[in-house]
Amino acid sequence: MRKTLLIFTALLFVCCTHKDVLSDYQKNVKHLNSQSFKERLLNPKQSLQYADSALSMLYHDSVNLLRNNPDFYYDNVSRALNSMAYENFLLSDFEKANENINKVYKIDENYPNKHVECAISNIINAKMMMRLRASWKADELLEKVECNHKIHDTLCHWAKSQYYVTKLFLNCFYRDGKYQYNELLKTLNEIEKDNANQQLIVDETQAYTLYYALTESYQILAHISNFYQNEEEKNVFYLKKSVEYLNKSLKLMNESEEVSNYDLANNLQTLARLINDNNKNSEYSYIEKDLNDILLIINNNAKKFGVNYPIVIGDYDNNLKMNLLFHADSLFIETKNPYQIIASKSMISDYFISDSKLEEARPYLIFAKKFIDSINDNEDPEMPAAYKFKNTTSKMAERIYIGLIRSQASDDPDELTNWFSLYRSESFKAFEKEKYDFNFMELRSVDKENKKKIMYLSLSIILLFIAFATFYVFFRYAHRNNRILKKQKELDLERIANVETCLSIFRHDMSPYIMFLQRENVPEDIKHDALQKLIVTLNNTMRWINISTPNGLPFKKTYFELNEVFEDVAKSITNPNSVKLIFSNAQCSVLGDKNLVEIMLRNLINNALRYTTEGYVKVSAKKYEKDDNFVKITVEDTGCGIPQERLEELFRSDKMIENENTNNTGHHGFGLMLCAYIIKKHDDETRRGCKIWVESEVGKGTKIHFILCATT
Repeated sequence: MRKTLLIFTALLFVCCTHKDVLSDYQKNVKHLNSQSFKERLLNPKQSLQYADSALSMLYHDSVNLLRNNPDFYYDNVSRALNSMAYENFLLSDFEKANENINKVYKIDENYPNKHVECAISNIINAKMMMRLRASWKADELLEKVECNHKIHDTLCHWAKSQYYVTKLFLNCFYRDGKYQYNELLKTLNEIEKDNANQQLIVDETQAYTLYYALTESYQILAHISNFYQNEEEKNVFYLKKSVEYLNKSLKLMNESEEVSNYDLANNLQTLARLINDNNKNSEYSYIEKDLNDILLIINNNAKKFGVNYPIVIGDYDNNLKMNLLFHADSLFIETKNPYQIIASKSMISDYFISDSKLEEARPYLIFAKKFIDSINDNEDPEMPAAYKFKNTTSKMAERIYIGLIRSQASDDPDELTNWFSLYRSESFKAFEKEKYDFNFMELRSVDKENKKKIMYLSLSIILLFIAFATFYVFFRYAHRNNRILKKQKELDLERIANVETCLSIFRHDMSPYIMFLQRENVPEDIKHDALQKLIVTLNNTMRWINISTPNGLPFKKTYFELNEVFEDVAKSITNPNSVKLIFSNAQCSVLGDKNLVEIMLRNLINNALRYTTEGYVKVSAKKYEKDDNFVKITVEDTGCGIPQERLEELFRSDKMIENENTNNTGHHGFGLMLCAYIIKKHDDETRRGCKIWVESEVGKGTKIHFILCATT
């Protein structure tokens, strides 16, 4: 008892020492990473500070953590680095973001969340490539992302959600041409499957991001289906879906305590585009009720959303559209996101120019031009992050320069010429990058087609192989069936021959007894003895017929002791002569059918008693001297014996062996034929090697031996 208690205590101690219990220091690191994740869009700079603090703590205590808890160290280092990469991306500091990502890539150790963190790094890297107009590189990075993670936690679902959002934004804003429509549809179908389980919405912030991506995607699909594919029904469906997700996003903002300027600005810009399309195209009237619901949400939460302009439900004039764009612009300026600031100014100027309000467009174009110049010339100390992304503005710079020219923002011919030159330069950059993207998509499409051809070719080869294999198997099966049928036919013929032989023997064996019983003046005891022999002959015949037909006696394989068989057989034997019947003690166990072995022994003993008038009949068993895997059972008598020339015919069903000394009152053939059949059954159903044979000498007696499988 004391030993058991000591062992239990030791096991408990080992379990406790191996249990991961976080210290307050480690909990603080996890808390900082968690806070950084929560603030990722609400306050990017604050999020960056949280992640930086977590990373500093981890580096400071790296020696201790690597020795005691390396998984915790690498998990949280990669988490902090990816948070910093994401925030630096939002602040357009691509150089720092790239440094953070490369540090994640360089962690070789297999920590628990490695696949998730590497996936997030690839996604952030793809976002940067999109801003750099390198869409083909973004595609390559997204193809490396593994989103089907086994660990279903918040981080994994966020990674999958960001993966889908990035693919949608890539096809919404950074890709033109024939691939945009198909790629959007493909991604949206994948999202619909995952989003059915709400796995992609890990928190409110990600819900806004996902809803915005879905709103924009369906709106673009509506445009393409309406203006390029002339599919009005699909256009209605896509518009409805777009408004549905915008409605969801604003309802969530209505229920939330805090709303990020970034998310609200995105939604206001999208609403402005929907109102503009509704005003320009009368067929958009079927979404007016949905737009009314959205305007009602904004109007009821005017203070919370910072709305200081009039909103009249059902009135979608240009003033409302522009007020929404101005509101979104002011929110983007508060976020200090350079990319979104330039995009916002460009969008406002585009709408003014489309409404032929050139003078109103000029201030926004001039502001955007100066902002781009300050980025390229490194002149603005307030936005150091913006210095690193001048190549990202090529597409928007193109829009700014052509807008300046169209709005006649200057009367100076030299300045107009300079703008046109800059426009051509930026347009060429954008064209080159779009050409690379188009070529990439073309090559990928060709590669997919080739892969399809290879797949179809492989499938054809496999199908041909299966057809050939099926034909071969069918041929082999038919051939095997023919062999089985042939063998079955032979067995049937053998059974018929056995039954015919059996009936012949039965008639021959019974005739003397019947004739003897028909005589007059035969003593009763002799009649009784003749009747008993007649009954034995009848039983033998019935058993033989049973095991010679298809539905005969079943073979029940068991292990049994020979002493038990000897005892049962001894009780059933009738000994008419004064012959000693001896059963030796047999401490042997064999494998076989106990019932059939008893039948065989009874036949052999009765046969021996029939031809033995004095002396003994002895039954014994021992290990077979030639092979220990078998037991030899012997039935020995001191009877008349069998001539040597007739020994070979004893077990043949086509021979009738008549003993010359019996005056035709008994025959050897039938009983031994039955025994031979039982031995054959044992040989087929157990280990090969079971057999029966006879040793005999005329006038001295007979020994019949048979061997059965010994138990191991």
